[in-house]
Amino acid sequence: MLTDAVDIIEPPANAVMIGTGKGGVGKSTLAAHKAAWHAARGERTLLICVTSQDDDDLGIERFNRGFRPEGPSVLNGQGLYRSIYDRTPLVPVKEVRPNLDVVPGGEAVGELLTLLTARMTVEGIHVVSSLARALAPLAPWYDQVVFDSAPEQDSLEQLALAAARWLFVPTRSDDTSIRGMRRIARNYKLVRRQLNPYLKVAGACLYGSNPSATQLHEEVRQEVLRELGTQTPMATRVVGYREMPAVNARRKGLTFGEYADLLPISAKSYDVAAGRATRADVVPDSIRPLALEMDLLNTEIDALCRKAPAT
Repeated sequence: MLTDAVDIIEPPANAVMIGTGKGGVGKSTLAAHKAAWHAARGERTLLICVTSQDDDDLGIERFNRGFRPEGPSVLNGQGLYRSIYDRTPLVPVKEVRPNLDVVPGGEAVGELLTLLTARMTVEGIHVVSSLARALAPLAPWYDQVVFDSAPEQDSLEQLALAAARWLFVPTRSDDTSIRGMRRIARNYKLVRRQLNPYLKVAGACLYGSNPSATQLHEEVRQEVLRELGTQTPMATRVVGYREMPAVNARRKGLTFGEYADLLPISAKSYDVAAGRATRADVVPDSIRPLALEMDLLNTEIDALCRKAPAT
């Protein structure tokens, strides 16, 4: 997709893309949590979901969170598609959380592939800067911008990479995750060389693994260095695999920390046995370590991004 030299659009100073090149490694969960983490600290934050799979981790559609703009719907990726199609600024859903605005992903984002391909014949590589141009008018309003990128779609990955300052890569330990990391490394190098020289790899992390599996973690670290470069920092914090609390939090459109905050008022197992509550009303105690691990990982990612060179 990348061929010709173009004018450079400098990305926002605090724009990070969470990308892996493969689905199912915690990318969308991490992007949503990172955005919410910054917002909870009083930073005006914009989350842009450049993915056709709208996981709705923050409950925008299912629980009607945030203030929708007037006019045509921006849900299900329609707002993102329309902005790029019409060459207009992005229109987010406002205040999904205090200080957090979101450009939702969804099915319509997949339609960008056809649009970008059609425009490529006339615009050449300029088309890859479409998202960067749509973001530019809004960027001064935000302290942080987080991109959730589409897995296994080179064109959409390149679109997000062209608009980002940093790339952070979560991965699992399996071979397909490592191959996905190889894909995004290739797209990173192409975009950085031809379109966005400001782009840097801020680091990588192992996600959804046993925190005590230190030998496995070292093997993954070596794979990360091999694929992303020998200078790539590896986050020390590992978010463990705890399926039940993670799934329950997502179903409620809550971050892990928000779900953990419900523990004091949670129903108990004896309430379920007495018929006063259902299992869905019980917040599992295992959400506490999961929320803590995610919080510590976001602290580390933020520190890695701040250490990344500006140019």
